[in-house]
Amino acid sequence: MHTSVFTDPAMLSLLARLAEPACASGAVGRDRADEWLAEQRRRAETGHFLVAIPFFVAAAST
Repeated sequence: MHTSVFTDPAMLSLLARLAEPACASGAVGRDRADEWLAEQRRRAETGHFLVAIPFFVAAAST
């Protein structure tokens, strides 16, 4: 496993794209998602933004 850590505000667009399916499925309400995204934007503006994404890689042979 490798975890990539990002602090660049350009990653805000990724968070918005991840929030959309959560809203569409009903897992998260639109108001809650909008509040969360607004908080992430505030964090980006103040230099407190961080996104960590774990990547799992597996390999096998026969």
